[in-house]
Amino acid sequence: MKNINILIVEDELLIAKNLEIKLKKLKYNVINIVSSGASALVSIKKQRPDLILMDIAIKGKIDGIETAKIIKARYNLAIIFLTAYADDKTLERACSIGGYGYILKPYKDRELHATIKLALKQHQEQVVAQKSLAEISELLGQYSAEKTHIYEDSLTKLPNKLMLQELYSYLLADIQKGNQNSDSQAQSGLSKKLLSFTYIKIDRFERILASLGEAKSDLLIKALAQRLRENTNSQTHQTVLIKLDYCEFCILQSGLEQRQAASDCAQKIIQQLNQPISIENKNYFLTASLGISFYPFDHHQAERLLEQGKEAMLYAQQQGGNRFQLYTSAFRIVASRNHSDLDLEADLHQALEQQQLELYYQPKIDLITGKFHSAEALIRWNHPQLGLILPDKILPLAEASGLMDQIGDWVLQSAFMQTKQWHLAGFSFLTIAVNLSGHQFKQSDLFHKLTQLLSKLDLDAKYIELELTEQILVENTKANIQKLNLIKKLGVKISLDDFGTGYSSLRYLHQFPFDILKIDRSFIKDVNYNQKNGVIIKSVIEMAHQLNLRVVGEGVETQTELDFLVSNKCDEFQGYFFARPLPVADFTKLLVSDRCYLSSLVQLWEAK
Repeated sequence: MKNINILIVEDELLIAKNLEIKLKKLKYNVINIVSSGASALVSIKKQRPDLILMDIAIKGKIDGIETAKIIKARYNLAIIFLTAYADDKTLERACSIGGYGYILKPYKDRELHATIKLALKQHQEQVVAQKSLAEISELLGQYSAEKTHIYEDSLTKLPNKLMLQELYSYLLADIQKGNQNSDSQAQSGLSKKLLSFTYIKIDRFERILASLGEAKSDLLIKALAQRLRENTNSQTHQTVLIKLDYCEFCILQSGLEQRQAASDCAQKIIQQLNQPISIENKNYFLTASLGISFYPFDHHQAERLLEQGKEAMLYAQQQGGNRFQLYTSAFRIVASRNHSDLDLEADLHQALEQQQLELYYQPKIDLITGKFHSAEALIRWNHPQLGLILPDKILPLAEASGLMDQIGDWVLQSAFMQTKQWHLAGFSFLTIAVNLSGHQFKQSDLFHKLTQLLSKLDLDAKYIELELTEQILVENTKANIQKLNLIKKLGVKISLDDFGTGYSSLRYLHQFPFDILKIDRSFIKDVNYNQKNGVIIKSVIEMAHQLNLRVVGEGVETQTELDFLVSNKCDEFQGYFFARPLPVADFTKLLVSDRCYLSSLVQLWEAK
């Protein structure tokens, strides 16, 4: 049996010597006795013990609990506390740093022996489950106490970006050693081990922090880091979490047999981040975009692998976030701008023909019932090389290439057909909103196209909303009012989109036959810290209700924004706080669930 080396940290020499005698009788090896936290750190650096017996009440600048906290962070050693004080507050502090129990003075030999055996067993289990944490902490411990803070994030105590290269070299050496050993066994089918870089960025985190004070922001960051720690442990490969920037992290994983292991870890993180983080009795909902690159497939240098992970993360973010993306060489096309707008225009001509266009649907939540009965259809382009392309890129390209009418017609037809399919499937309450471009609205046969579609599909027009912006309507106002009145005779609803971004919205409200007014995101996002925006939103809602218009708040992303809309009796909202635009299959799942997503809003509304 291996000799167990024990360090005693006790400032009462008589008690320490008595303890040493007991330990030697139990066949343990006491490597040193020290009387302060600083001395303990020096001793550990010289000779690493298997176990530390730490008196809580040691004298000096830091007590035993604070000393243990430092030791756990740097070395991940097994620690048992010694104390003559068993009050709840002291024991709670001791337990919070992850020790392996405590012994009340005076202690018996049998109690001492049993506690040590249990602590060593628990620590060994943790080492197996978190192998990388212990080894990486040892690596960090090689730096002097005066320099450790340079390589450590001060808030989360995680290794920082300065430490990334050192950690990569450490893990890479282990990988390369294992790969050399496996070369001789190649005929057995064993594959070489991989090392992954997973780049993590919290979606829209800056906006969330902008609504918090400095103290709450720090608490949220620390809670986030802890959530990531909990979900990056592995029993099969080494893992280390690194803090890159305020809302950016990186996970290094080594010893992977397949890429799927990194993908599984990324998916686990996404799922766990979807669970709220509670700070001072208030829940915060976070999502993340993750990008993954691999040694040796993508590159051999840490700096380039990190860049590749970031490129993949940005790509995931462009697709709406809350997802992960493996790095591919296709991202180089985007990064180097080799795929020009002219190339994209040419590709867009084929997109319709090759069925690369798709509609996503974003729910609009009723702020009285807490359910959704309507959604907005939004176009997406599944480009074969560049992945998902969003409307802000598609629509300018469509205009430049003369495809606006064709794509607009496709959107109308696809949205109407999908609405009918959902109605036939039993969701006959569902209303779908479709955006009309300026090109579409100017079409002389728009009324005829709408009539044909509704008749062909036998679709009740009251389940269709047509969204237009003020910019479309301000030219030739009189003719546009007549055209909208004609379209309204079909029974469809007319919605004014992006209200407040133009200069004449108030003047037109009573002239045009609108049913719905949508408050632009630019007002919603500043409501937390812009009092003027709050006053404007409140006034718009009151005015719209006097004109018998329903009001929709666009782009709601935080609880504070939602609370403001509820308190001011907005009718509906849409935004990432509830759901991103979803493909048909995922949106259908929401319909099937048929539940009240925001049931508490009913009570909140009534309270207001």
